[in-house]
Amino acid sequence: MNPRIRPAAICAATGAALLLSVSALAETNVTMHLDFLVNGYHSPFYLALEKGWYKEAGLDVTINPGKGTADSIKTVATGNAEFGFPDYGATAKAISEGVPLTAVAVFVHETPAGIISFADNPVRKPKDLEGKTLSVAPFGATAIMLPAFTKLANVDMSKVKTVTYNFGAMVPSFLTGKTDATIGYYFGEYLAARTESKGKEVVFLRLSDFGVHTYANGIVVNNEFMASNPEAVEAFVKTSLKALAYTFQHVDEAARAASKHTETPLATLKEQLTLAIELMDTPEAKKAGYGVMTAEKWASTQKLQVEYGGQKAPVPDAKLWTNKFVQ
Repeated sequence: MNPRIRPAAICAATGAALLLSVSALAETNVTMHLDFLVNGYHSPFYLALEKGWYKEAGLDVTINPGKGTADSIKTVATGNAEFGFPDYGATAKAISEGVPLTAVAVFVHETPAGIISFADNPVRKPKDLEGKTLSVAPFGATAIMLPAFTKLANVDMSKVKTVTYNFGAMVPSFLTGKTDATIGYYFGEYLAARTESKGKEVVFLRLSDFGVHTYANGIVVNNEFMASNPEAVEAFVKTSLKALAYTFQHVDEAARAASKHTETPLATLKEQLTLAIELMDTPEAKKAGYGVMTAEKWASTQKLQVEYGGQKAPVPDAKLWTNKFVQ
């Protein structure tokens, strides 16, 4: 033995190695299944991944892009992912139909959905939609919001021609003149349309300005996983919220983290995130605490789903959502 190496040092080194080994073995593998392709508002998850915060919390996290809210809900419900990031209105409807999910932390406090149109043929008020053709996508959050909006705003949908496209074709159909308008997210389809409109002015009518007050996106968890791994759920939720709060103060860094997982330009991701923060870092969120949900806002969310979204009856709060992993 090298006399300069003390036995105590050997024991310490061995102990550290064993500790690292045990720590690695103790990591829980989980998947977050997003609602869409990587967007700026997904940045907090990628930020937490890049900074190693999930690993520090004992988690080995994989983040997968999605194909819409319905896809995110289905993937988590079937156990092919532990966590999802769907629209909460659609989540309430799914849970009312027996889908085994629970909402555990809200991120987006108002719906980012709205009607996108050109300024030379605009939808500046709800009634302007009458007489126009509108691109819609089936099964997504916006498809559920549309009937709520049109009824609340007294739009005669018999005078609106809706044309169904998949998510990727909605904006192109509008830009190429196949439809007069499209429904979409403020930091998604609207930004894409504005970027690709070749100088034509694009306008956005927010659904939230006309009575559609509902939670939008947040974290959901598979119920079986939640029951068997509550510590992992708490670790994922609290780490993600830590990243959310950090993101509000470090937009550039957060957008860069997301940019490493998509071909979308960094500048676009930053703009998406900046627009999304308007609906995330709200007075409501600051008052309640990031991630915290309220019975009042869930009641409003479910009311819209029951009255306009096809949900048969409200889900009891205890089956729908919990703040226990946030607080």
